[in-house]
Amino acid sequence: MCGIIGCFSKEGCYEKLMAGLARLEYRGYDSAGVALLSPDGALAVRKKKGGVAGLAGAPLPGDTGIGHTRWATHGKPSDANAHPHVAGKFALVHNGIVENYARLRAELAAAGETFVSETDSEVIVRLIARLYGGDFFAAVSAACARLEGSYAVAVLCSDFPGQIICAKQKSPLVAGASGGDLYVCSDIPALAGAAEYVCPAEDGEFIRIAAGRVVFCDGQGKEIPKVFTRLTAASRAETGGGSFMEREIAAVPRALADTLASLRASDFAPCARAMRAARRVFAVACGTAFHAALAFKDAVERDAGVPVLCHPSSEFRYRDPLVGPGDLVVAVSQSGETADTLEAARLAKSRGAYLLSVTNVECSTLAALADHNVAMRAGAEIAVAATKSYNCQLLCLYYLAAQLTFFRCTRWPAWFSSLDALAPAARAAFDSFSAVRALAERLRGAGGMYFIGRGQDVRTAAEGALKVKEIAYLFAEGCAAGELKHGTLALVEEGFPVLAVATSRRLAQKCENALAEAKARGAYAALFSQYEDVLSESCADFTCRLPAVTEALMPVVAVIPLQYFACSMCLLRGYDPDKPRNLAKSVTVE
Repeated sequence: MCGIIGCFSKEGCYEKLMAGLARLEYRGYDSAGVALLSPDGALAVRKKKGGVAGLAGAPLPGDTGIGHTRWATHGKPSDANAHPHVAGKFALVHNGIVENYARLRAELAAAGETFVSETDSEVIVRLIARLYGGDFFAAVSAACARLEGSYAVAVLCSDFPGQIICAKQKSPLVAGASGGDLYVCSDIPALAGAAEYVCPAEDGEFIRIAAGRVVFCDGQGKEIPKVFTRLTAASRAETGGGSFMEREIAAVPRALADTLASLRASDFAPCARAMRAARRVFAVACGTAFHAALAFKDAVERDAGVPVLCHPSSEFRYRDPLVGPGDLVVAVSQSGETADTLEAARLAKSRGAYLLSVTNVECSTLAALADHNVAMRAGAEIAVAATKSYNCQLLCLYYLAAQLTFFRCTRWPAWFSSLDALAPAARAAFDSFSAVRALAERLRGAGGMYFIGRGQDVRTAAEGALKVKEIAYLFAEGCAAGELKHGTLALVEEGFPVLAVATSRRLAQKCENALAEAKARGAYAALFSQYEDVLSESCADFTCRLPAVTEALMPVVAVIPLQYFACSMCLLRGYDPDKPRNLAKSVTVE
């Protein structure tokens, strides 16, 4: 899940590469580097452990360059393991994992190659150098033919000034253009503000930048016709003060309004037959998106009476799932490039299932793979911990649940007419932030915490816990309130925080009972609910009044104070919410 960028520009190529790396840093920030190629064939490289800011210095000369932000897969973060990697006349940046790298490395070492890094990526550039006989493209193509696994690579050769050769296999790669400037990049949002037009590559395709043109071709160099699309303003990052995470939480109301408008303008007729006739419904996703998929399961089973089999994408294809023709599979991914979700989606399609995707990037691999794509309008999300995209995923999945209910039962869910209330309620949730920050101040020294709920609030609890783990580096577990006494309660001691979400009036007392059990054992209890009487009658030490929407839609709103709580905990503990350790935004490796 590293970030790669390439640029050809007659003016300011180095500066444009650095700006692109800054936009890509959410995809990896344990090391960074650039390589510039001058018209006379001189190759200059600068790379260093740490973030992009560590590359500061005099601009490197050249009109053609490649850059990289790294998230370690092979080898610890170090200057030597940073990209670009160089061998002979070649410099290379790589995103992905070469699964047969050990065998190739041994072969190259036996042939006399000396390696200076621990990475699989250095194997690729040394293989290219070994295969080079004067034809730049042929050497890259021949090397890629020997690779197993996933890769997006961008390569420079000192014999070919003004050229970049790129290749893609199961790892995202997109070309961009703006005037005379040409780009390749691992992420469309990172081209926002630089490229005016973009076009993603498909698996097995190559991109060649040469003679001021960007061309797609196959492994034999035959040109593949492509259509570039205009890059919309929706791909730009949120502006304003504070961290990206704070800005993105602040953008939730706008994102919900934009997403709802887009959903209402969408045509669901193409997938009506699949929804109406589906013998089984599956949902696959990872991390935050998996919590949204579980909320989809709740809604579909409650309103349409249709069972939904919900699986983490990383496990789906390894358990030989009973998926096949006549089944509907919903795949959820903010980036549309999540490797495990893509593999689950490919398996489902290969077995004849109808694939419906929910993504925030319309030009993504998942969107192209799906039979029908539902596009969120969350806008670019730069912070690694997902916030506004989760709210928009919930909205999209509730909308899909409503469509499925209509196609199966010829009626709309009772809550369908209440969707307009979500954006104002999300804005009203900001009123709780001062109290939530005070809660974070109170709990900043905690060693861990539980988030609990009943019914659909279990999904919100799980997402709240995940956020705390991701960015505040605290043990946190989200669990069903009724399960607290079946082992989990053993860790509760004096002062241990237990945060409860109770948005169902029918289940509120059940949740309160669990909270009381924890408090009786010394827990510090906090309760989030939209019901004043539930709050006032609670044993909780801290209460937070949530804005009220119809109960079925409360997960969209109830999670917002928990998102802000995690962000506040992170900042109060002295961490950067945008760059949590060991994580990166778009998980493009399995």
